[in-house]
Amino acid sequence: MLATLLFPPVCLGCGLLLRAGAPAALPLCRACVADHLPLPAEATAHDGIWAVHGYGGPLLRALHRLKFHGQPAWAGPLGAVLARSPLLDRPWDAIVPVPLHRARQRARGYNQATLLARHATHHRPRPRPPLRPAWLQRPRATAPQHRLPAAERPDNVRDAFAVPRPASLRGRRILLVDDVTTTGATLRAARSALRAAGAAEVGALALLRVLA
Repeated sequence: MLATLLFPPVCLGCGLLLRAGAPAALPLCRACVADHLPLPAEATAHDGIWAVHGYGGPLLRALHRLKFHGQPAWAGPLGAVLARSPLLDRPWDAIVPVPLHRARQRARGYNQATLLARHATHHRPRPRPPLRPAWLQRPRATAPQHRLPAAERPDNVRDAFAVPRPASLRGRRILLVDDVTTTGATLRAARSALRAAGAAEVGALALLRVLA
């Protein structure tokens, strides 16, 4: 109750203050909910990569504020949306956000995947799997995936990820978290690095999926 009073819900699309206690599947005003892009049931999981909503509409606008406009506060409500994925119901040993290269994270000031994962776990019942961002690194700088044709994306992220301490995750069940999945190349490359280091199981979850 106190959190609701101090941080009243706002529409993810336009920032409009929402009426407290109003029943809604998503924190969206009436105008923005009409613009929402839901994810078809058959697209929830593809090639082992899960997503929560489609790439577009008010959730994408909120994600762009978080990712490109230096507004990390949007990670809170977006993380609450991410927390609704049934994939989080599984007994993971740790949650690992997809890392940024250090130069890109320094320029942005934070890793949006880490913020989303942190807030998502806060909305889950205890016991919660710990967040382990240090378990996966991105030592090789790569071109932004969204600027490349789909066919070039797997090569762009091949061998881009590294596990600094394989012993920490050997035999563990790990959930990878990212903000967006398009072709799945980034999450597959990160998953391959974790598996090669000895992880027993690696799931993959994104907030938004680009629909072809």
